[in-house]
Order: sequence, then structure tokens, then C-alpha cells
Amino acid sequence: MQKLKEEVKQKIIDVGKHRFKAFGFENTSMKDIAGDAGISTGNIYRYFLTKKHLLGEILDELEVEINGLLDEISSSYSSNDLHEAFAKITEGTVELAKKNADTFKIMFNSQNESQFMNFKNRILDTLMMKMSFLTVQVENNQFDKTIYEAIAHAEFEGFIHIVKNNMDDIETLRKNLELYEELMIKDLIDNMKAENQKK
Repeated sequence: MQKLKEEVKQKIIDVGKHRFKAFGFENTSMKDIAGDAGISTGNIYRYFLTKKHLLGEILDELEVEINGLLDEISSSYSSNDLHEAFAKITEGTVELAKKNADTFKIMFNSQNESQFMNFKNRILDTLMMKMSFLTVQVENNQFDKTIYEAIAHAEFEGFIHIVKNNMDDIETLRKNLELYEELMIKDLIDNMKAENQKK
């Protein structure tokens, strides 16, 4: 019976993704999703209280993959080469965009929802932690917390903007992400050198 419940839940998630992408979050009702999933309207509320809870579940799946990418990069980072780390972030983002194109589009179309804001804040917290890990290993620099926050915000917002506007052209997406990372790294390293010269 538990297996059946998990299958029904996944069916609801899959149908929700399709309808949110095709018709938009605002124009999709729980009744619509239940009908396409082949279950009663009453039954769908056993799995998700509202469509916002369903959206949260969809974004949670994406968050797990993003955190996995960041964990992999930080755990395999064994040199002082920021280019290597940022190149992995770029390539990982491209792969995530290819694999989760529908989820990314849903996310971009629900940026005013509280679920997106919560998702964004959690990713930013993780990114700030990883940025701290990466930058502190380059020439033993110690930056104030606000610097990590600024870098993480710029990184995240830049990636969101680039991915959102290049989702349908993977090669352009990769090219623009690589260029953005080059600019980010250059600015970061220049600031590190400037700080070292003051010491």
C-alpha cells in the first residue's frame, strides 16, 4: 500500500510540473492536477494541502540536486585554482538546466511565490558557506562575512538571469555562464591581490 501511495504522490508531482509549465502556476488549480492525475479532488489533498505545497516539493527536488553539485565541488576542490572550481559550477549548472528544464521554467514563472523565496534563501545560505570554503583557501585570505554574502548573491542572481534567458539554447547558456564566471573570478582575484598588498 505504501508503494502505491508513493506512486500516486510522484504522479501528482509530475502532473503538477506539466501543468505549471504549460498553463502557469496561477492558472492551475488542484482540481486540474487531480483530474490529469486520475485521482479525486479530495484525495489529492491527502498528499498536498495546497498547490503552493506542491510547488515547494518540486523546488525541494531541484534543491537536492543543486546541493549535491555544490557538495561535490567543495569536496573535490584540492588546489588553489578558483578557475577549476568555477568551471565545475558552470558545467554543473548547464547539466542541471538540461536535465531539469521544466523545473527551471516553473521556478522562473513563480518567482513571486513564498516557496521560491524560501528556496532561494536556502540556496544562498549554502552558496555562502561554499564560497567561504573556496576563497579562504586562496592565499589564506580571510574576508568579512559580508563579502561572502555579496559574492554569493551576485553569483546566484547572475546565474538565475543567464539561465532564465538562455534556457532554449544550451551552447549560448554555456558560453554566457563561462564569460560571467571569468568576470567574477577576475574581480575576486584582483581584490585578493589588493588585500595582500596592504598587508
